[in-house]
Amino acid sequence: MDGAVGVTQRPIPPGSTFTYNFTIPADQSGTFWYHAHSGLLRVDGLYGGLIVHKPSPKPTVRGLLARADQRELGSYDKDILLLVGDWYHRSADQVYSWYMRAGSFGNEPVPDSLLINGVGHFDCSMAVPARPVDCILRQMNVSYLDAKGDATYRVRVVNTGSVAGVTLGFQNREFTLIQVDNIDVEQQDSNSAGVLYPGQRMDIMLRPSPDETPSSLTIDLDKEYPNPALASIQTFDITNSPNNLSSSIYSSNNTISLSEVATRKSLLSGLPAKAHQTHVVYTKIEKLSINHNVPYGFFNRTSWRPQIDTPLIDIPREKWDKNQLVLSTGPTTSRRLSSDQDKDLWIDLVVNNLDDSGHPFHMHGHHFYILRTYQAPVGWGAYNPFTDAHPPGLAPHPASSSRTDSPYDLSRAQLRDTVYIPSRGHAVLRFRADNPGIWLFHCHIIWHQASGMAMLLQIE
Repeated sequence: MDGAVGVTQRPIPPGSTFTYNFTIPADQSGTFWYHAHSGLLRVDGLYGGLIVHKPSPKPTVRGLLARADQRELGSYDKDILLLVGDWYHRSADQVYSWYMRAGSFGNEPVPDSLLINGVGHFDCSMAVPARPVDCILRQMNVSYLDAKGDATYRVRVVNTGSVAGVTLGFQNREFTLIQVDNIDVEQQDSNSAGVLYPGQRMDIMLRPSPDETPSSLTIDLDKEYPNPALASIQTFDITNSPNNLSSSIYSSNNTISLSEVATRKSLLSGLPAKAHQTHVVYTKIEKLSINHNVPYGFFNRTSWRPQIDTPLIDIPREKWDKNQLVLSTGPTTSRRLSSDQDKDLWIDLVVNNLDDSGHPFHMHGHHFYILRTYQAPVGWGAYNPFTDAHPPGLAPHPASSSRTDSPYDLSRAQLRDTVYIPSRGHAVLRFRADNPGIWLFHCHIIWHQASGMAMLLQIE
């Protein structure tokens, strides 16, 4: 029931119905989202939020546990879901056709607009003749954020966009970051958090200002994909009445870096000092003459494509085609000792990004611990754990010496399901291979994913 077309299921035909039936573990809750994995349908709006609450406490312990969830993360009066992402004024197929040609030089198409829960604002005078826009005058309304009195909101933010990261800031409102990718973090107070990349989620507690000073929400689009016709910084007044969107110059010296915020320490207790297997891959957008200089995404030497109309889960492994790069955790590849056979299998996946831009990678079926991310100041920062004594720029941490001299400070690991790997850098991901199946690992920038920047994990 993973939903990845070409991997675990066939696409759902137009006009038909498909029912997903899956079990949510009792210990898994938080902010998720669903979206199409067939073609480019996600770009055109086939997505939505999926909120999983913790199971209700038993009546016999109601007095003690009725608000256990809220006590852990702070009490709140209302849940708010914000689906924030970039938007194109052309259909996804048209945008992709522009990208998949030699003339694009591999430059990703820049977005035209920004949407919050499906609604946006665009200055029609900025539209160019080559891309005309039918405009309808409409007022923006974000009054659902208008917390009055002592009300505290839990705001769940999902980046549903195709390419750009977003940074959220609240003026004259205080908030506390409590979760990233549905995982509890060491809570931090601030007024701005980012960058939240496509596919990532964060939960914050938003508290009203002590006085009645007007407040607003500011969204800053990642400037890696600039569009002169789009105001990259947009501000929304938080009131009870509809208001226009405005742009402003906004900066904060108190922005939480989501790539550095620590996972709650209690969630790191089961992280082992070493993994049983290590796999190393290299990823890049390649413009090769054999492909007529059209930009394709690659893992190692493979650009992923679905195999005809039959999902891989229904095809014997020996019949998978050359477009399937698969890392297998089968017993023949395991390095576990005989005494460890009854223990969990842990995998280290080292992902080297050889591109001049960053990539947010998402792993299906598992969360992983980010042990290390690195961006090379000059050249490429590729890392091979089999030949390099220590990751570039990283000396062994004294705190880790008691855990069999791991080259990583495990106390700083981050539990996530999406990781941003900087340009010309790498990331070391450690995960427990406890969910059998065939799982997609891919860049969440839709143009990179559609052009082949994906690979498979076969957990046996």
